[in-house]
Amino acid sequence: MRTIDQRNWPRKSLYDYFRSLPSPHFSITADADVTRLVTRAKPRGVSVFNGVLYAVLHAANRIPEFRQRLRGDQVVEHDSVHPAPTVPIEGDRFAFCYFDYAPLWDDFDRACARAVENAKRQTELADGSADRDDLVFTTCLPWLAFTSMHHPVQGPDDAFPRIAWGKFTERQGRWTMPVNVQLHHALADGLHAARFYQYTQETLDLFE
Repeated sequence: MRTIDQRNWPRKSLYDYFRSLPSPHFSITADADVTRLVTRAKPRGVSVFNGVLYAVLHAANRIPEFRQRLRGDQVVEHDSVHPAPTVPIEGDRFAFCYFDYAPLWDDFDRACARAVENAKRQTELADGSADRDDLVFTTCLPWLAFTSMHHPVQGPDDAFPRIAWGKFTERQGRWTMPVNVQLHHALADGLHAARFYQYTQETLDLFE
């Protein structure tokens, strides 16, 4: 982890402006192609949930702005950020899940499977993120092909990226899903969101 030297930071004027706003977050939703994941990987037993989560975390870790967080007057940049997905539990509820990001798919897949299985045993919603800011919050809505989303935040300085994806839809032999990303505008812009979609798609296209 490093602390950004704001005196020599090209983004300083953007940071100062958006940090002054009471609602500095922005949200974008766009489709991603999951054809290879659905038609090639899933029949081999690959979890599509694990596959999508890996793709979005792999993308987030490639983008420095997704690894930056606000700490008072400081901006820190983590070496890597880790998944914090939601998982379903009894009573049509959900619980939080945490595990360490692994850059290699097989390692990530195994860690994700273990963490999700353990998280499903929870009976109440418990926030385990209070003492860390190196997480990316994610959620999946497999029942809905949504076109937009806005996530709750803890306040204007909450700089955790939030990522959601929705129902898979087939059109003329291609499968797509909506992917939403919400970011703090003091740290990231539309360009960085576009890179996130590009890198996510590149990883999804690698599944066999």
